[in-house]
Amino acid sequence: MKVRLGTVMSIFPQSWGVMLIACPILVLVMVMSLFVTSSHWIESYRPCEETLKLQENLVNELSDIHQQLQEFLLLKKEPSKELAEQLEEVIKQLDKKEAVESVGNNDAILDVCPEVYKGTNLSSPENVWVMTNCTNVKPLDSVVSVLVNTVAYPKQDEGHIETIIKGITETYPTVQVYLATGSDNVIKATRNYKNVDVVLIDKVQVAKGWNILVRKASTPYVLVARDVFHFTWLTQLERQIRVISQIPYVEVAGGSYRNFSGHWKAGCVQTTMKNYVLKYQEGYLHSKNECMFCDYLQGPFVTKTSLFKLDEMLPNEVLFEDWFSSIVQKGSLVMSCPDAMYFTTDYWSYSKRTDRDVWTPLAKKWQLNKVLLPEGIKHSFSCTDIEVTCEPDHELLPLCCLEWYADALAFFQNFTEAHNLTFELDCGSALGGVKFKGLIAWDIDGDLTFLYTGMNIFGENRTIDYFQNNGYKLLSFEPQVQGGSAGYVNVHFNGFGIEVWGMGDLTNKRYLPSELQKYETYTKANIEGYWINTPFSPGLFSRNRYGREVLKHSQSWRRTASKDSWINYKSGRFMPCERSSGYGCVHDFPADGNIPFSIT
Repeated sequence: MKVRLGTVMSIFPQSWGVMLIACPILVLVMVMSLFVTSSHWIESYRPCEETLKLQENLVNELSDIHQQLQEFLLLKKEPSKELAEQLEEVIKQLDKKEAVESVGNNDAILDVCPEVYKGTNLSSPENVWVMTNCTNVKPLDSVVSVLVNTVAYPKQDEGHIETIIKGITETYPTVQVYLATGSDNVIKATRNYKNVDVVLIDKVQVAKGWNILVRKASTPYVLVARDVFHFTWLTQLERQIRVISQIPYVEVAGGSYRNFSGHWKAGCVQTTMKNYVLKYQEGYLHSKNECMFCDYLQGPFVTKTSLFKLDEMLPNEVLFEDWFSSIVQKGSLVMSCPDAMYFTTDYWSYSKRTDRDVWTPLAKKWQLNKVLLPEGIKHSFSCTDIEVTCEPDHELLPLCCLEWYADALAFFQNFTEAHNLTFELDCGSALGGVKFKGLIAWDIDGDLTFLYTGMNIFGENRTIDYFQNNGYKLLSFEPQVQGGSAGYVNVHFNGFGIEVWGMGDLTNKRYLPSELQKYETYTKANIEGYWINTPFSPGLFSRNRYGREVLKHSQSWRRTASKDSWINYKSGRFMPCERSSGYGCVHDFPADGNIPFSIT
């Protein structure tokens, strides 16, 4: 016979009274949180010894700040301006976007010369910011090469290619150009340009074309001139090289762009990849040197040659989406300088907006249930689409599993109603209804209580077949036996299970007013849009079951290697992830609240 061990997610009291009274200490907590979340880039960019030294210094500084805050609290005084400045310095050490500073070494050999501001002159825009005539600079042709991939250009646009080459060679006569094309006419049109190396590529192999071109380049930087139809001095190639070479951690710099009809965009996009969702949002949060920090660039860009390699297994439409996601996750910074402008036409925007299938391989690669594009465009992918299971070895279950769980509950409820049987959510599933209107995303199973007098229906062949025909398996069935087991069954789907336990009665029947104890008036919780039977007062039930701070989060007793589910949980904290799973790591989320987990 099985011993009933529920699951749960949150629970033990912690004293936050001092934190609530002492508001300034919240600032310290914020900084400490920033330190934790910033550790991955510190480790990525600093040698081990330097990392340890930085951490040691930060611990000392934060300890000093903490001591000063305590003194201010004891004296009932406001924190000093000097303390605020000290905190600001700590933040700058932790946040790359705050810490980056332009390098200025007069003796160094520069990639490009510095620029100086000559003052407002609207009649001569090219003479406002002027590049100095420095001598300690490398030849430009040893610094950057230009990559132009035209294999996907429609035939009617092939006439623009010579215009592009002519513009590049007139603006930067010495810079080497590598051109990929699938057209013999383009090859003929470029024969008169000695600094152009042409590669013939099959028209369907866009990623392969880019990868061949970048392998040819011997310079430290390349301009990835994607979808260009014209080229002039407005590109300001040196400006983008200067940004990469002088601002630490910046490895990609692009500019704004306009199309044939004159429609202009800054081209800076922020991305958020969490909870199995990739969201794109145009705009910027930080800037430096008149350039925006971005996660994705919509137009051409300069990058380090060693960094640029596209995944040839993906559709043409999402090659750059994948590449930017990869480098940003590894810690590269990306900038867009809107004063540099390209002339482009986007051959892929329509299909990216309207064709979900072009995103499916990317969704499968990154395990994405949703891709949210600007202007409210949404592409959704099922567990089958992205080939994931709902086995509870995930740190955070994919969204499709949460939806599948809700569908399973709705199916189960419809079945019980058809057979005049009753059940309600229990344990962690009841708590999930209170906190998330669904399954707690890091739960390891679902929990139901079922009136034991009806449990034996789950052992009947017709019931087993009915569930199986609808995608569910009934596993580990134990019949209800008079004077013995109250019955048990596990409703299993795609690696996830919902435990159903036989009980002598249900809370709705026991605690609701008598006139509301009918099945039709049982308390119901909204579970992903389905109204599912839940305990009589789910909030009270959960608070009684799990104790103090039940709304803060914790993980299953199985995750914490505890004896059973009746322990006093240490709520308000998550264990570190066992493996680095990026956006699927629950430790990256605050251990309180449901809004950070919501998908909009």
